[in-house]
This record gives sequence, C-alpha cells and structure tokens, in this order.
Amino acid sequence: MADRQVTQQSIFGLLSKLDDPDADLRFMSLNDLFGILSNQSSSYLTSDLRSSQNLADGLLKALDDQHGEVQNQALKCLGPLAIRVPFETLMPLLEKLANLTSSQTIDTSVPNTALRVIVDTLPRPQAGQPAPQSVVSAYNAVSKVLIPRLTGPTPSSSGRRGSMVKGMLEKDAAKGFSSDAIDVLIKVVTCFGPMLQEQELDALQEPVMAIIHNDTAGTVVTKRALAAISALVQHFSDHQLNAFVGRLSDTLASSNITTVHRRHLIAAIGVIARSAPAKLGPHLDRLAPYVFAAVGEDGVGN
Repeated sequence: MADRQVTQQSIFGLLSKLDDPDADLRFMSLNDLFGILSNQSSSYLTSDLRSSQNLADGLLKALDDQHGEVQNQALKCLGPLAIRVPFETLMPLLEKLANLTSSQTIDTSVPNTALRVIVDTLPRPQAGQPAPQSVVSAYNAVSKVLIPRLTGPTPSSSGRRGSMVKGMLEKDAAKGFSSDAIDVLIKVVTCFGPMLQEQELDALQEPVMAIIHNDTAGTVVTKRALAAISALVQHFSDHQLNAFVGRLSDTLASSNITTVHRRHLIAAIGVIARSAPAKLGPHLDRLAPYVFAAVGEDGVGN
C-alpha cells in the first residue's frame, strides 16, 4: 500500500508539471511518467479509475503541446498507459483521440499516430489459442469505438440532436482522404483481424474500396488503401471473398471505367495475389482476363 501511495503521489506531481511554461520540464516530467508506467508499480491503475482517467487526460493535453519533443514523449507514454488503464478509461481515450482526427486546428497526424500506438500495444489474439479476457476487453474497446469511427459518420458526443461526426476514412473537403486514418485501419486489422466479425470486415472494406475506386485519390493514399484491402482480404470468409471478386469483375467489365480506375483495380488484384495467394487462387480464372487485357494480352476487351 505504501508503494502504491508513493507511485500515486509521483504521478500526481508529474502531471501537475505538464502545465509548466518550461518545455524541458514538461519533457522530463513525461519521461519520468513513461518510466513509472513501464514499471510494475503502476499496475494498480487497472483498478483505479480516477487516476487512470487523470493520466489519460494529461497525456491528451500534452499531445497538443507546441513542442514536438514533448508531443513525441506523450505519444511514447500512451503505449504503456493503454495496457494499464481499465476498460472504462480505454474507451473514452480512444473516442477522444478519434474525435481529434477531424480537427481543423491541430496536426491530425498526431492523434492518428496515438491511435496506432495504443492499438499496437493492446493485448492481441494469438494463433491457435483462446483469447483471454484482456484480449477480449481490448477488442471490445476497438470494436465499439474505433471501428465505427473509421467506417462512417457516428453520433456526436456533443449532445446536439442529429449532430454527426465525420468518419475518419471519409474524404475531407479541404484535406482529401487521410492516409494516416488508413494506417490506423491497417493496424486494427493487423492486430485484431482474427477477431473481426463479418459485418465489421464488410464495413471496413467499404471506405477503403471507395478510395481505390476514386480517380482523384492521391498516389500515397491509394497505395495505403491497397495495403489495407490486402490486409482485410486475408480475413474474409469464402462468401465475402466471392462477393468481393464479383463486384471487382463487374466493375472491370464496365465500358465506363476510366484508365486510372482500371489501373487501381488491377493493382488491387496484384497486392491481394501477393498477400493472400491461396485465397485468390480459385478466383484467378475470373480475374485474370481483365489483367491480361490491361497489359495488352488476348482477353477481355480485345
């Protein structure tokens, strides 16, 4: 109990220094916090809702620091914090970070990076092993908060009736599509793919394919979307894959498809063939003619 009180007092003192005008002091305070969070002495946070919420709020504020080194140190702290906080703190932390990704006043790469750091640190399923409760809780937080924010508009927490928050993967009128948001999706699929439900996989592929289908999407964003669809396909059921291939071939067969659009879809077939050859193999006879046609071989359209 004495050790816990000492740790609590240390954390409280360090958090209070995050408002200090001296950036070096703020940085050192976060460095000391990282040391505490990485130590077993902070394990009590899993059952201390108030302390864990205060820590989460302090780190969120530090993410908006004007000094890059302070921001980076706050990002570093989020990893060990994520595995210490209870479910009741993890969910609002993810929600607040997801909300920051739609900000028009801050660098949105910071909250997106924070989300990736947290997801990457959370306990994840292991092949051939039943998921322990810690993994189930981590997945539930990601499923209830982060996946809905990635896939589409969600009701705003502001309380205003009918107010909606834009999905992280939606196109922003000023900034376009976010490659950072796609990287968050890739991290979610990489870490929790085996636990994702069929409806979640369907919901995640929709905005990704919308980017691939979009002729105006930039090269960087399109490449990240291709990486995302290759990751998603690895977890598709046979039914999902059949439907996906059907939509892909129908689009490629259209006479209205543009050259850029066709190029994007051929690239999608390529990345999927490399990442999930066993899955795509049975469908090659359906897709190969479009690939051959695109490179000038005998096939569809010749």
